[in-house]
Amino acid sequence: MPYISEANLRSYADVSGLKQMANIWIVDSLSKSTKSIFLSHSHKDRELVIGLINYLASLKIKLYVDWQDSSMPRITGRTTAENIKKRIGELDFFLILATTNAMNSHWVPWEIGVADQIKTLANIGIVPVTDKHGNFEGNEYLQLYRRIELDNVQNKFFIYEQNSYTGKELATWLR
Repeated sequence: MPYISEANLRSYADVSGLKQMANIWIVDSLSKSTKSIFLSHSHKDRELVIGLINYLASLKIKLYVDWQDSSMPRITGRTTAENIKKRIGELDFFLILATTNAMNSHWVPWEIGVADQIKTLANIGIVPVTDKHGNFEGNEYLQLYRRIELDNVQNKFFIYEQNSYTGKELATWLR
């Protein structure tokens, strides 16, 4: 299974049916979701995040993205860190949108450390994202976590155990 590419996520961001489903689900139905995800990401990857939001909306999973949270302060600081730490603890799963920007971020590695202390390994996943050249340059410690890859034949995301090709559909893991 290949890693998810930036192009894959951009295409999910542009699919009108997914956008419409995401808007309906996110705006009107989040309270109906039984599972929730904290998405750790770089704000520089907004379009990729929107693509992932659209894909996950099709699975009817509540996804927390900090820039959608009106209670977050406009300027980052201690309150931002406290709010993020609280949210990571409250939500069921923790996903890392592992892009080059995320790996170079100050916040993403800190959020991973927080999640590693609060969550079990069973509730943490990494979404390795390849750049336009097909490269993924994640940090070695990311190998501790399950990874999400794209099955091109079924056009579905699967999650795999650490250092293994044994996996299951992402939708199954999130239930």
